[in-house]
Amino acid sequence: MHRKVRIAFAAATCTLLPFAVTGCGTSAAEGSGSTTEDGRDPDQLVFAAIPSEDSTTLAQTYAGVIKLLEQKTGKKVVMQKATSYAAVIEAQRAHKADIAGYGPLSYIVAKDSGAGVELVGAPVPEKGGSPGYQSNGFTTAKSKINSLADYKGKKICFVDENSTSGYLYPRAALKKAGLEDGDYTKVMAGGHDASVLAVASGQCDAGFATDDMVNRQLIEQGKIKKGQLKSVWKSAEIPGSPIAISSDLTPKLKQQIDDVFLNEANADYLRSKGLCKKDEDCLIEGNWGYVKVQDSDYKSVRDVCAATRDKQCESGS
Repeated sequence: MHRKVRIAFAAATCTLLPFAVTGCGTSAAEGSGSTTEDGRDPDQLVFAAIPSEDSTTLAQTYAGVIKLLEQKTGKKVVMQKATSYAAVIEAQRAHKADIAGYGPLSYIVAKDSGAGVELVGAPVPEKGGSPGYQSNGFTTAKSKINSLADYKGKKICFVDENSTSGYLYPRAALKKAGLEDGDYTKVMAGGHDASVLAVASGQCDAGFATDDMVNRQLIEQGKIKKGQLKSVWKSAEIPGSPIAISSDLTPKLKQQIDDVFLNEANADYLRSKGLCKKDEDCLIEGNWGYVKVQDSDYKSVRDVCAATRDKQCESGS
């Protein structure tokens, strides 16, 4: 069942994602460049991330950041669209990606399974803001579902099995509400926007996604109407979705990438350089920029994993 919804929103092919499956595409480590005692210094950097439902959005929203990375490092930066968080993890583990956009859960799976990643930063909605967000359990405004307990017997849209706000926290909340996996039908939509749109179109009875996706982004994009959906649950604050780099890159290259994300990849700097005209054109999901995060910031996610013992929290899966 989840495959039908997944395919409706994102096709998983080698042409879209060279690193989606083993043996598909070339490794970042296999490209030209040098490797010394200090680490890997490739001529080309591969940046892996998951696009929204609009396949052009990924390249558009990271365009300014890519230009900054190329200017700072002197290297060509290639943006690669991933079909799932698991694909991002495997891409970086296999040296098919040098920079990657993670969710909190997929980051700790990558880190704890030895994928060789180091944190750079996480996005904030405004200057001086906190890199946290919430998961939202929602349904249509006319639905008789008014709580998570009402999800019983229903078709429920999740985002991705390695998604923190779209799977891990929701499953923990459903268990707390007395529901086990067999009490509802799981549908993996493949993206936060895809989950929202599937519920709005009636493909799922209810679902989960980031609160911002439910209550702002898709409304501003004109893809759903204000008041079309209603929230029935919100999570506690979740640590921000981080950018991570491969730990085997040279210290100089790591510092250059850090400098771009933490000092230049923000709306103010991008506008000053003529790389965007308004906030929504600057960074993905209309965020202002990035702030430094560290591994200890993700302790609460590990705590949820320990409480739920979810298989997705286990190494390498």
